Amino acid sequence: MDTLTALSLFAKAVETGSFSEAGRQSGLAPSSVSRRIVELEGWVGAALFHRTTRKLNLTETGRSFYERTRDILLDLEEARIIAAQLEEHPSGLIRLTMPASMERHLTAGIGEFQTRWPEVHFALSFTDQMVDLVGEGYDLAVRVGQLEDSTLRARKIGEARRTLCASPDYLNRTGTPEQPQDLANHNCLIFKTHAGYNVWRFKSGARTVDIRASGSFNANSGNALINAARDALGLVLAPEWLVGPYLANGELVEVMPKHSPVPDRTPLYAVHSYQRFVPPKVKTFVEFLGKRYGSNYDWASYRGNQA
Repeated sequence: MDTLTALSLFAKAVETGSFSEAGRQSGLAPSSVSRRIVELEGWVGAALFHRTTRKLNLTETGRSFYERTRDILLDLEEARIIAAQLEEHPSGLIRLTMPASMERHLTAGIGEFQTRWPEVHFALSFTDQMVDLVGEGYDLAVRVGQLEDSTLRARKIGEARRTLCASPDYLNRTGTPEQPQDLANHNCLIFKTHAGYNVWRFKSGARTVDIRASGSFNANSGNALINAARDALGLVLAPEWLVGPYLANGELVEVMPKHSPVPDRTPLYAVHSYQRFVPPKVKTFVEFLGKRYGSNYDWASYRGNQA
């Protein structure tokens, strides 16, 4: 039995919850993965998984075995990379997921990064939905807004001002709201992700006012909402990476500037699942993102500031 390969497949099966996915990531058929896990269980002398038709669950022995062998695998990987001097020369494939609404900004940054580190390659997935990094095999995610508690490691790489805005044509047709309560008479374009996202909060003097936004158009795509606002369908509350270029060219104008949204800024994070050891390709790229999209980044431009 190839013990190291079997341990690696075991770890992938645990992390993905599937022999099939472990095989896909390793270039093996599920039957091959299953056979090697059985051989590993014979070597250990105990069952590592409770197998059902729906999912894999670790036995108590399997959980203890995973916790110990995972650190061993990480130490071996770290030793391999140090031996190959990859710390000074990041290389390899980064599987990255990011919001579709940030495509223009982040792909420009990736181009700059690859100019500096040409041996790093990217496989990009654009979605405004939350994805399972470990289960779907991603190295890194760029996420916006407040993060939920998790075992993932996150670094804040930037933030953008939130703005309530609309097209001049829409405001000429409906009038311009002057205070939060006026939004009851306007069509609000709502980013629909989960319950509560149609509550818009604004500062009104020393108070915070909650407005239940409503309208005839909602979507789970930031780009769709901005296009709707540009087409004079209503008001949108969005971060500068979405509306900055259109505020700059006059397609959209800010509304109620004296009543700032709460919170007034949306944070941007780089998130990954690595704990003890972060591969140099990921570590270097996260550091680059923090420099490029930090406090001086110009969200009104698609290219912004150079890192």
